[in-house]
Amino acid sequence: MDTVLVTGGTGHLGRDLLPRLKDSYRVRVLARSPGSDPDVEWIRGDLATGEGIAEAVAGCQTVIHAATLSPAARRGYFVPKDLWSSPAEVERDGTARLLEQAAAAGVDHMIYVSIVGIDKPRVPYLRRKLEAEYLVRQGPIPWSIARATQFHWLLDRMLNKMARLPMVPLPDVKVEPVDTADFADYLAESIGNAPLGRLADFGGPEVLSFSEAFDRWRQVRQRPVRTMRIPLPSAVSDAAAAMSISDSDSRRGTVTWVDWLGTHTAE
Repeated sequence: MDTVLVTGGTGHLGRDLLPRLKDSYRVRVLARSPGSDPDVEWIRGDLATGEGIAEAVAGCQTVIHAATLSPAARRGYFVPKDLWSSPAEVERDGTARLLEQAAAAGVDHMIYVSIVGIDKPRVPYLRRKLEAEYLVRQGPIPWSIARATQFHWLLDRMLNKMARLPMVPLPDVKVEPVDTADFADYLAESIGNAPLGRLADFGGPEVLSFSEAFDRWRQVRQRPVRTMRIPLPSAVSDAAAAMSISDSDSRRGTVTWVDWLGTHTAE
């Protein structure tokens, strides 16, 4: 059995991905806080410092690089600082370290998890993701890049934070939430393929206005919240529009926003 290393294996996507790999591959995870699954080889380490990377890639044929560092995603809302800076130690520096060590170990395939619509990034975090993509593309290892739209859990976390406000602003933008389990299936499928470069974008089964997404969330979560529609600058609207899929060759999941909400507790 080939060995597959997963970075970000303890996150939402990683927790859905690992069970899909264990029957077909030896699964290894690089994590600052290793988990307890006995069917996974846990390597304590950190992309931000370089600890454990060499040990993690040794003997691996494929690396799925899903680790990321977004302070806004962690907290569930933006603060002004997010508009002018984003940490580089995982996206840029960690990716560079991982590529260097993986090349030295003879890894055959690097699969990088990225985000739909970041070709003209307008916020620093997306610029970091694009920097990481560039490193992967220019690196010495055959590669695939898998971009996805917004994950259900992240939208849920954001709306849960917004619902604490006296009045929730509803910008006129579209969202296309996707289930991490659906995307995990796509990534697992990609391991069995040769490196294909930029893969077809992966999105959710439906495109919703932000107000539609919030109304469905409010009904399922049973949160009586007052709302107010707000206009957005055209630059912001354009950036948000780029985060949805328009390519007919794209792939889509099957779990809708309401279906996901009905089977998951609030973030």
